[in-house]
Amino acid sequence: MPFSSCWCVFVLPPGLAERIERTYREQVVAIHPELADDAVWEAGLAAAVAVWTVDATVRLLSKAVTEDAPVHPRRHPVPTRRQLLHHRWEQAAELPGLPALTETMRGLLKLADDWQVPRLPGYPAFQSGVSPDARAGR
Repeated sequence: MPFSSCWCVFVLPPGLAERIERTYREQVVAIHPELADDAVWEAGLAAAVAVWTVDATVRLLSKAVTEDAPVHPRRHPVPTRRQLLHHRWEQAAELPGLPALTETMRGLLKLADDWQVPRLPGYPAFQSGVSPDARAGR
């Protein structure tokens, strides 16, 4: 869940989030060795995604129910409230170990079927056709 608290949420290129997470985890394990345990790491990630999904839902749902609008009024490109919520709910609907939350997210997705919003696009910075590896000189 990149940029979990930001309005500027888009989809990362395939594999990039995993690479970022792996790199971050390698660094943080030096300070918090308990995070080397996959069960601890995965439970923490699931809890974080759950919290940020609930936060976004609480902040955006009441307005998204009545109408869709950009998450930020003056910035472009920017996703709409419904796009962002739909994206977050899809991610949270697959979380391991949180059956009540995943059931709730699946229910919200079903209720939002009539929204018919386009999927979140990719981050504009990655739309030029140049891969992140090429930009980094790899």
